[in-house]
Amino acid sequence: MLKKFIFILFTTLLVGCNSISIPTSVDDFETTEKVVLPIDSENEIIGTGSSKIAGSGTLVANGKASREAKDKLKMRILVEENIIFKSFLVSADPYTKNILSPALSDLMDYTANQLIQKAIVKDSWIENNKAYIVYSISKSEIIVESKNIFIQYLDDITSKFQLIKEGVNISE
Repeated sequence: MLKKFIFILFTTLLVGCNSISIPTSVDDFETTEKVVLPIDSENEIIGTGSSKIAGSGTLVANGKASREAKDKLKMRILVEENIIFKSFLVSADPYTKNILSPALSDLMDYTANQLIQKAIVKDSWIENNKAYIVYSISKSEIIVESKNIFIQYLDDITSKFQLIKEGVNISE
């Protein structure tokens, strides 16, 4: 019985470990290594993208690389925003947290989309029949934009509550 259990456990671990994928491909490693020097990792985050140059040429490859880089950058922005938006609620009581928490994912997604529009091309190049591009945004810009959008949301919800309150006072 014990041998059977150990065999099943070993088989599960072996299958599980074989299905683990390493998120960083060789191309990502080469791309990251190429852009390490001009990146200030303490003050900015980046998204890198690449695309093989096919028969449609560099224009299409650059577009695909750009889309991939922006998607990666958005995911990294969302990680930063998760920390920022949750920090806004640290001092809130549980009732207020229950009111605001459901909106956080929408606010973070909206903020990330706004920030992607402000991202700058940090670097781009063509090498080995592939187009590469790196987008960057400063961490301080993420904080500022997150604060602005969160405050706008609070102002909006506060004005709606104020209208409800005024409606209740009129009916007295």
